[in-house]
Amino acid sequence: MKKILIYFLLVGVLTGFNSCQDYFLQQPDVTGVANLNLVYSSSVNALQVISQNYSNSLDESIANFMSGSLQYSSNGNLGCFSDELGRGYNFQQMYQLPILGMDANGHSTGNYGQTFSFIRNAWLVYENIDKVPDMSAADKATIKAEMIGLNAYRYMGGFYRYGGLPLVTRSYDANENLSIPRSSLDSTLQYTLKLCDNAIAGLPDAWPANMSGRLTKGAVLAMKARALQFAARPLFNSATPYLDNGQNNNLICFGNANTTRWDNAITATLATLTWCKANGYDIINTGGATAGVPNPKAFDDYGNATSTPSNKEVILAFKTDNNTMATNNIGWAYNYSSYQTVSRYDCQMIGTLYSMFRNYQNADGTEPSWPQVGDAAPRPASDFLTRMAALEPRFQADQIFAGKDPLTCNNPTDSKWTILGWSYGLANYGTPFPGASTNTYGCCYSTKFYYKAGSRVWFEFPIFRVAELYMNLAEAYNEKGDAANALLNLNIVHNRAGLPAITETNQAKLRTIIQREWAVEFFLEAQRLYTVRHWKLQNISNEILGGDVKEFQFTVKSTSGNVNLAANLLTYWLAPTYTKFWSPRMFMEPIPQSEINKKVASQNPGY
Repeated sequence: MKKILIYFLLVGVLTGFNSCQDYFLQQPDVTGVANLNLVYSSSVNALQVISQNYSNSLDESIANFMSGSLQYSSNGNLGCFSDELGRGYNFQQMYQLPILGMDANGHSTGNYGQTFSFIRNAWLVYENIDKVPDMSAADKATIKAEMIGLNAYRYMGGFYRYGGLPLVTRSYDANENLSIPRSSLDSTLQYTLKLCDNAIAGLPDAWPANMSGRLTKGAVLAMKARALQFAARPLFNSATPYLDNGQNNNLICFGNANTTRWDNAITATLATLTWCKANGYDIINTGGATAGVPNPKAFDDYGNATSTPSNKEVILAFKTDNNTMATNNIGWAYNYSSYQTVSRYDCQMIGTLYSMFRNYQNADGTEPSWPQVGDAAPRPASDFLTRMAALEPRFQADQIFAGKDPLTCNNPTDSKWTILGWSYGLANYGTPFPGASTNTYGCCYSTKFYYKAGSRVWFEFPIFRVAELYMNLAEAYNEKGDAANALLNLNIVHNRAGLPAITETNQAKLRTIIQREWAVEFFLEAQRLYTVRHWKLQNISNEILGGDVKEFQFTVKSTSGNVNLAANLLTYWLAPTYTKFWSPRMFMEPIPQSEINKKVASQNPGY
């Protein structure tokens, strides 16, 4: 592993603090006194443990997000389970999950057991850091705040994945009663907010450059804002749960629909945005256009916001510069770039699906016209090439498509980004119209996080971006019936993307527009799977998380050489290629059956 960009990195950790522990509530990892004394005998040893806590806690939903038999799914990411990316090959872990759905026996996108292992590890640091002899009292206090913040992050994610959770307020040893039941949804939220507030009180506004990546006040403010945003959305903010859970309805539903939850989300988001502006963070918009006017530098600004390390829009990122794909799960799970697929043969079938692709607008704000299933005839490839080239800057920065040479589009000064070195195509090699190939490639291919990356394999996964704050406000204000403020904040993101201002004031129509903006702006940023569930979208079962998956199909002149060149494309059409499974139980993640068998935790309904 190469050196790490930040002070806290993915390092080996001392005995007793590994990341492959059993479920915390099943059998805790009890570190012996000798090891504790060794770990906290010096600041160097202690910082190694703290480093591993950062690595373990912040990688949720990035790469190692699977549980049970699907743990460490290096052949895909959450986008493969939402409507963003295809499923890959049939020997890959992500292939089965969209088809069979989630269950309580290790097939889910959550990581319940590791969550509590990591929470316990953070409490161990909190409880023992005072033993370190060569560390100042001020540094120890800050580290305590960091550990509280990391636990707040895990509870925030667990809250919107599972609902009510066991509230673990300290570490436990083997002789204690570990029968901690799940608390109510509201209690879990309040505990998460308490952790956030306690962490914020002890964290700095900034760190030296060589320590970037550690929690700041702003990072935890953003956690608090996200937790409250999910609390206000319809899945939880309702008088009745998505499925009846009997006496345990309070684990998955607040039991009332209250608009003040949107007020709370607005207040928390505004506080975060205030902190951002005071500390040099904001959405990147260098085009100089006035409010409401499309940003003429949208391509560069959005590309930098999602790809450039340590940019001013990213409040918190997961940082590692491991340039070896075989040992970098984040790079392995996300890097489908044109140059990296040379050694990523398994990526060629993880293209962007039509359900996601259709959210992109033309650069002038108009709606593109694409083939539909049932068309009388395929369209010529020239239509495909013309329409793809007309799409908005975010598409051009995030996607590559058949016939497009990224050397002249995505990264004009970077010789690594050329279609001539891209050995995997989007073309159907023989199935005639209107059929679909069994080897599917989506409608285009992701290059997100690698804008002007050169040969860099690693990237800094953006956990919180300032753009999310503006989108929080757009959504919350619209739900409050304040179209003016909703549009003001929505257009900050929309205009930065190079698109003309949105003027719609009808609440229902504006809600749909805002949800579409979320899909495009945060493509592959581990948000889509959760937002669509918490919005309870009407088409979730047949177009987003379930139903027929649609992809573009192509005929080509030749299957030899580089089939992706524009001159080789003949026709294209839209066809269903496989069907995803959906059940209403999947609005929430399952609690692992091993936990249920202990007769302490109760299961979410339907599992």
